[in-house]
Amino acid sequence: MHRLLPSVVFVFCLIIGSFSADNEKSNTEDLQGKELKDGEGKLSPIDMYRSLFEKHRVMQLDAVKSIQTFGDYAQRHQLVKIMVQQLFKVLGEGKVNLTEWGYMPGDEFPANTTIRDSMSKVLENVAMFGDLVLRLPDITHDIFDKNKEWHLILGWGVWFCNESKIFQGNSAKLLSLMAQEVNLVPKEENYVNPFKNENMVKEQMKFMDSKPKSKSKKKKERKKGPRLSGGGHHTEL
Repeated sequence: MHRLLPSVVFVFCLIIGSFSADNEKSNTEDLQGKELKDGEGKLSPIDMYRSLFEKHRVMQLDAVKSIQTFGDYAQRHQLVKIMVQQLFKVLGEGKVNLTEWGYMPGDEFPANTTIRDSMSKVLENVAMFGDLVLRLPDITHDIFDKNKEWHLILGWGVWFCNESKIFQGNSAKLLSLMAQEVNLVPKEENYVNPFKNENMVKEQMKFMDSKPKSKSKKKKERKKGPRLSGGGHHTEL
């Protein structure tokens, strides 16, 4: 195992659940209904939440990009496997909690911090899985495709995210691409994973960089033919 793997896993597991934990403390009043003024008017709690969500998405995306250049294939596979297992554990817990509390996405934005915490875990972990399966498709498919329970949880998660109205712009596009990539919805006729070729190029470049450079030495070819000797030394003709 790569000697840095345990610490890297720890960091990524924190990222999986850090949005709700870190930002709730500093933004509780804002998310509970305090209206913030900007140049054009007032931000509602859901608008403030969307802003925080997009900031956290930048951090998640940077984390996933860093995996693409981490170690060798076996080390990346092990790291992604641990991350996906933790991701679906958190996502499954969020699903159970929100179902028990009777919260439906699209309802009034929750003022209750406990409900909002579980909602955040669902939204951010679905998005991060999208980053993983699109940017590291071969590894993520190998881990995800065999687990039917994860398929059910993710299907619910994608529905929840679509109905939440939080995913907009690039995040909404990510959700659509991910749902097609894992066959939760039929693929569009012109569907293509925009990151697959990019990932293959990076893999190829990394492989070429890791190849030992062979030292080319010119070998002198001996010419066949008669030799004249004298004075203890030989001269090749």
